[in-house]
Amino acid sequence: MSHAAETIPADDISFKGKALIVDDEPTNRLILEAHLSKQGYEIISAVNGLEAVEKFRQESPDIIFMDVMMPEMDGYEATMKIKSLCGERFVPVIFLTAITNEEELARCVAAGGDDFLTKPFSHTLLKAKVDALERVRDLHREITRHHMQILRDEEIAEQLFSDVVMADNVELDKLHVMLRPAVTFSGDILMSARSPSGELYILLGDFTGHGLVAAIGALPTAEVFRTMTKKGFTLSKILKELNRKLEYLLPADKFLAVGAISIAADVRSAKIWNGGIPDIIHLNAEHEIINHFPATHLALGILDKIDNEKPLHLDLKEGDALVMYTDGVIEACNTSNDMYGEKRFEQQLVHTETKDILVKLEKDLIQFTDGHTQEDDISLVVIPCTHHLLVDEQDYPAKMITHNDSVVDFFVSEDTNIQLEWQWNFNVHANSLKKVDPVPVLLSQIQELEDIKEHRQNLFLIFSELFNNALDHGLLKLDSSLKAEPDGFTEYLEERELRLDKLADANIEIALEKFVFDDIAFLKINMKDSGDGFVAKDATEHVEYKGKGNEVEVVYQFA
Repeated sequence: MSHAAETIPADDISFKGKALIVDDEPTNRLILEAHLSKQGYEIISAVNGLEAVEKFRQESPDIIFMDVMMPEMDGYEATMKIKSLCGERFVPVIFLTAITNEEELARCVAAGGDDFLTKPFSHTLLKAKVDALERVRDLHREITRHHMQILRDEEIAEQLFSDVVMADNVELDKLHVMLRPAVTFSGDILMSARSPSGELYILLGDFTGHGLVAAIGALPTAEVFRTMTKKGFTLSKILKELNRKLEYLLPADKFLAVGAISIAADVRSAKIWNGGIPDIIHLNAEHEIINHFPATHLALGILDKIDNEKPLHLDLKEGDALVMYTDGVIEACNTSNDMYGEKRFEQQLVHTETKDILVKLEKDLIQFTDGHTQEDDISLVVIPCTHHLLVDEQDYPAKMITHNDSVVDFFVSEDTNIQLEWQWNFNVHANSLKKVDPVPVLLSQIQELEDIKEHRQNLFLIFSELFNNALDHGLLKLDSSLKAEPDGFTEYLEERELRLDKLADANIEIALEKFVFDDIAFLKINMKDSGDGFVAKDATEHVEYKGKGNEVEVVYQFA
């Protein structure tokens, strides 16, 4: 047998750590030292409580035997001081006393003692009590070790979680954001993304509870939000799909309270949806509260369908600001367990420069709570609705057809050698027009046939402009000049909803055709509505209107 395989005999004594014996009687210390040395302990001695506290600081013993009555500092006081120095570490204290009075023995336990031996003590009982406390101490150490490992794992997971959920957020440098989790994992979630048309979507969510369990739902939420925004789905459709996904995935007692805002690319209007968070607040340029948008919808994940997922429309003016926050802000408590409250919160908003709101509010929250541990996550976002939030027109041009060089004139002669690669036709009737946005569907269909990663944004804007012209002006007969009036966007959308609801016996036909000419690929887009016809005011030579003006055709050149 090799030396590595040899075992230590069972009766060998292994080192068990350090034992601190505190007693002003030398004889008692010697007797205990003899017994504990045989059990494998290194002995440290102190003659009074004051010296015991100092020896504990210096030597960090693993177990303590404490006499009660001693000069300078008795065992009760010394034990309380030592226990306060232990922190998370469990160091058992066994009181050694000749007292048999129940009240005095109870005082030993109240001071922090974990057990006691009555003098003169039995050596057998001493060993049994030491063995029992060793098991408790070792179990405590194992639990602490596992707890520390869990905390380390949580820190790593939280970093990965933040990378997945937060890393792809856009425009955070233009927003004012406060995120203060109650524990490592926050149950609150903040996401922002730009649609292909340049709209800025911002979602602030608050999952039931907080910590790891609450944070689990954030991953599918982020996936749905970003994927659908990138594809150009409306805020309504995104919320509808989020609700469906969360209702399926989350336990019955978990849901997501959500505030969602979309800011138009020109920052002239916004759409607001509140499903269970505190009032979304609208501030004007003079820093006055002019609108509250309370929760008018249930949180996501409760019902299998949202009764009315359509958001409210809001016209914006330069200098306005929108504020969303979770209930952890107003429910933050001080040491007297009083809540921060809506009134105090709103007092911090008014007559304060938008850029200073966050600093002022955070300072006031810290002062109010005075270090009191909070039970819920605290999250807030202030959205300045100014020109700083405008998108770069080079990336998100307002009128793609008239500005984009990829929309070209293409004339076919008899000898033109065209190679047709595929055709696809799509017909949307009145009932579907009321509830379906076909533009993301078109893009998804093309993506199945072509790699359009570099062209998705351009195609989205072209499809959107053509489709919206066909629907709004061709079928609904809306006058776009209405938008130029004060509060015009709101009136325009309200009228649009009324006319769309009454729409019948109408349809829009969409035909796509991909062809190659002189080794250059083109996409011909034809859109025809069943209306009486119109010609858009911004139409150019690149856009060909046919028939009675109810059919439009453009050709897009793939670079």
